[in-house]
Amino acid sequence: MGNQILNELEKIQKEISIYERKGLDSSSLKIFIKNFKEFMTLNEDIFNEPKPIPFEEKLSIIEKFLEDKKAFPTIGSVIEFANNKLDLGFKDQKESRKITISRIIGRIKSKPELKDKLKKAVLEIRNEKVHTTKTSKNKKEVISAETFSKWADIIKNI
Repeated sequence: MGNQILNELEKIQKEISIYERKGLDSSSLKIFIKNFKEFMTLNEDIFNEPKPIPFEEKLSIIEKFLEDKKAFPTIGSVIEFANNKLDLGFKDQKESRKITISRIIGRIKSKPELKDKLKKAVLEIRNEKVHTTKTSKNKKEVISAETFSKWADIIKNI
């Protein structure tokens, strides 16, 4: 529906171009068309019903997030995230990163409400990292903020 309206508006704009040469001001129409295009792109998600994501695929996305070494450079940071944000109570482990992540995923499988807790935690961390009051950030902090922004955008939809 929106594309039809947009096409009609652009057609009208082309048709009145002969009147522009004679002095008609059509700048308002041009601005409206530009704003309408932006509105359509920003609200695409609202107009197109999202397809439900299967639970296993959601777990796969969460696993990829936990495996991201830009977000969690060490296994300790994964454990710290699991303990502080998800209240899982892991101890310092000698196990591999993969095993630790699979244990976290296992807990999320058994308690699906942890998925929502994880979403909230990622958004909190993103906001914390992006909106820090420091005026100058080093490269590592910028990469971390960008990484959490990317993951927050992905995870908020699961």
